[in-house]
Amino acid sequence: MNADTLHQAIAAARDGRRDDARALLLHLLEADPRNERAWLWLSGVVDDPEDVKICLENVLALNPSNPRARQGLEWLHARMGLPLPPLPPPDQTGSRLEREIDPRTLSVARLRAYRTTLAVVEPVAPPRPKPDPISTPVPSTPQNRTVATRANPAPMPPTSAPPPATARTAVAVPSTTPARRLAAVAPVDDATIPCPYCGAPTVETQRRCTQCGGNLLVRVAPSDERSPIVQALVWMWRGGAVVVLLIALVFPVMGVLLYQEAPANGFPIGILIPAVILALVALIGFSVAQQLAQRAAWALYLAAGLTTVGLIGALALAMRPDTLTAMLDRLTGATSIPSAWLPPLMAGARLIAIGAGVAHLAAIALTIAGYDAIVGRLERFRHILKPSDHLTHYNNGVALKNRGMWYVAALEWEWAVKKAPYDVTYLRALGLAYARLKQFDKARSMIDRALQAAPDNPGLREDRALIERLASQEQR
Repeated sequence: MNADTLHQAIAAARDGRRDDARALLLHLLEADPRNERAWLWLSGVVDDPEDVKICLENVLALNPSNPRARQGLEWLHARMGLPLPPLPPPDQTGSRLEREIDPRTLSVARLRAYRTTLAVVEPVAPPRPKPDPISTPVPSTPQNRTVATRANPAPMPPTSAPPPATARTAVAVPSTTPARRLAAVAPVDDATIPCPYCGAPTVETQRRCTQCGGNLLVRVAPSDERSPIVQALVWMWRGGAVVVLLIALVFPVMGVLLYQEAPANGFPIGILIPAVILALVALIGFSVAQQLAQRAAWALYLAAGLTTVGLIGALALAMRPDTLTAMLDRLTGATSIPSAWLPPLMAGARLIAIGAGVAHLAAIALTIAGYDAIVGRLERFRHILKPSDHLTHYNNGVALKNRGMWYVAALEWEWAVKKAPYDVTYLRALGLAYARLKQFDKARSMIDRALQAAPDNPGLREDRALIERLASQEQR
């Protein structure tokens, strides 16, 4: 049961459903507080830095050799400007140090942001030995998350490989003294979100940045789940195509009846023209329905256009059904339509036109209602920074820069520089991004570092001169 819950939570986290993942993980940990993987995944879906710290400490309490939890705790303390409490390293045999673990340190009640009362937890003195420092960054917290697209899902810590099989032991959870508590850090202001273009503070409801005018909304990819509205629209198109095909068969039948009335005049070939046109319209309708079922955006636009044209035609025929008889007279040529046929033809044409008008209005309503399910809905752009290798961060930054999002591009390139601090390409890109954001001191620092690595690069000197020109223009 616990394994199924964990798998559901991981799937929800990978899909970006952080609230669902957090609820499942908390429910699992209430029943099994020693689930190492659950604590590790929970650290990626809680928002408060102290809650992230608690989750990572619990992972290390259960498994001091977990590298991702250790890296995450180091990154978090470095981000908060706090010293990292030392952790007990494995002994020479590779086994864990045997210590008693305080069950309260693994309590879900420690997560202050998701409970009603705060449990008092006694700090446990950290052991003296210190492990070698690790500088690899880890899962996102509110300090390293930036605004972006429901495109990318929330960053989650990948599952680490299990430690070597040893005796079932545990260590005391490392805790900080009251002076080191993360509660002393100023809380993150969730009401403002940096603009992805210029970094200016914005609010959730803004559509455009007041500082740079950038569009803060993006079209989010539609869900993989089938929408009942889209299904209704598909079946309406299929049903409409069948009806049009049946109407097309009326004209050949009418031609046969006219031929029987006046065989000397021959078969009226012209009356087959509307039959052919309606058959083509039916074929197009089936194709549009098929593409709508596959949620092709262009098919939705085509469907909207064809529905509008069909509605206009249906309204025109409902108001002037006599135009149908006039058209048939021209198509039949020498074979005139008997006068006894005219009243039922006009009545039938008007009835079909009214029904077609109602069906087209319903199709237009479904097209509008199903727009988001096919094309995708507009949401506030949120860029979620997921720690990866330096090349991935650099390529992510290039893609964002190509969209004019210099602020979030700079965030990606900062991580690329952290991973590869002497790469001239990364330093140059980050320096130009800082210059674009009018952070000229940082821009100079990056280009100067690149010049130290490649002093003969003429492009870097041109970039340095460009930064000085931009800085002087800004000061005027």
